[in-house]
Amino acid sequence: MKLKDIAIYVSDKISSDSIDLDSYVTTDSLLQNKAGREQATNLPPQSCTLTHFKADDILVANIRPYLKKVWLADRDGGCNADVLVFRVKPDHSSNFLYAILLQDAFYEYAMKGAKGSKMPRGDKEQIMRYEIPTLTSTEESIGEFIVNINAKIAINREINRNLPLAA
Repeated sequence: MKLKDIAIYVSDKISSDSIDLDSYVTTDSLLQNKAGREQATNLPPQSCTLTHFKADDILVANIRPYLKKVWLADRDGGCNADVLVFRVKPDHSSNFLYAILLQDAFYEYAMKGAKGSKMPRGDKEQIMRYEIPTLTSTEESIGEFIVNINAKIAINREINRNLPLAA
């Protein structure tokens, strides 16, 4: 089974005038090494059209895929064109798709088709041909397992950020 069998690229559009900083995603606001996202620092300077993502879509930075920037959206919003938005097809699990897109093998595959040397971009058509491993468990159980682990990791990161520095 290929990625295109379980997901589509989102092409819905939204005006930048109808979103706020908390619902705007750029490649800069996506964090490296699969660490999710942080709030964007500014909105586009001029009114423009953005890709309209929804909660449970998976956003992946398409510039320098080797940085492994991915986020499972927990809200609706808009993102710039350098962020790929994946939405699962009916009868498939967004948590499972997120688990697939967290794998290093996905980013290695994306880099094989990337174009450009300084700021390589993944080839959207090639990415959709990514071969999904055959698994024995259900999509939902795999996806929920990965999402739960990532939630615990996020909590631990937050705890670490709040620990006092050693004197």
